Amino acid sequence: MVVQGLIWNCRGLSKKGVSTFLRNLILEYKLHFVGLQETMIGECEDSLLRKFDMNQDYLWLWNAFKGKSGGILVGVLIERFDVGSFKQGDFMIQVNLWDKVNKVKWNLIVVYGAARDDLKVKFLAELSAFCSNNLDPVLIGGDFNIIRYANERNRQHGVQRFSDLFNSLIDFHELREIEMSRGMYTWSNNQEVLILERLDRILVSRDWEDLFPQVWVRKVPREVSDHNPLILSSGQHKINKTIQFNFEKRWLTNPEFISAAKKIWLKPCNAKSALDKIL
Repeated sequence: MVVQGLIWNCRGLSKKGVSTFLRNLILEYKLHFVGLQETMIGECEDSLLRKFDMNQDYLWLWNAFKGKSGGILVGVLIERFDVGSFKQGDFMIQVNLWDKVNKVKWNLIVVYGAARDDLKVKFLAELSAFCSNNLDPVLIGGDFNIIRYANERNRQHGVQRFSDLFNSLIDFHELREIEMSRGMYTWSNNQEVLILERLDRILVSRDWEDLFPQVWVRKVPREVSDHNPLILSSGQHKINKTIQFNFEKRWLTNPEFISAAKKIWLKPCNAKSALDKIL
């Protein structure tokens, strides 16, 4: 059975129109989990939660905001998931889930990356620690506040100083970003001199994608935030695992890539063609 989720930097959960917009997303997409960033709230009062979760269908966990920004809110549909435990960090919340329909266990990590450069290394170190301590299939989504490649910004100024470190973390933990449809960018400064960037994304481990190989992500239009909401759907649940081929552009920058690819390519194979070897 399909799993549907939302990842969204809402830029203030108490702001006018946000609760209504969120409620409509929950109803339209029949969401099984919700991951919000930059909620700008300290405590989640029942009166606020009922604006978008009228029947109390979700279990809600949160990190309070710090200073003038921040805050994370994670909701999981009680009918669909049992929550075994959860873990809070300075920049993320991890929820250990038992999917009662698909009979599988996996973890959801919702992140809100540091906006300040002097905190980005701390954020990436915490993310790496969460990944290292995780033993189950994992989905990681949120506003990372870091671009991966130069083309993830409409005004070309090269990659950010932390992009290489972020990509190295993704490679080291063998994560894969789920490609997003309906456009490249997820954030706009909404100014006359328009700046667009891809700051929001969803990463999954190999074993998570083995469970849900037809997963897709698409962005929906911005209305009450300067970030696009991301809708994830797992596609049809997969019972029997098969090998999938995925190609990451960063592999080409590794000096050992060509020799490793050549070695693998020349191995004996009963496939009828080179294409069959890849597939």
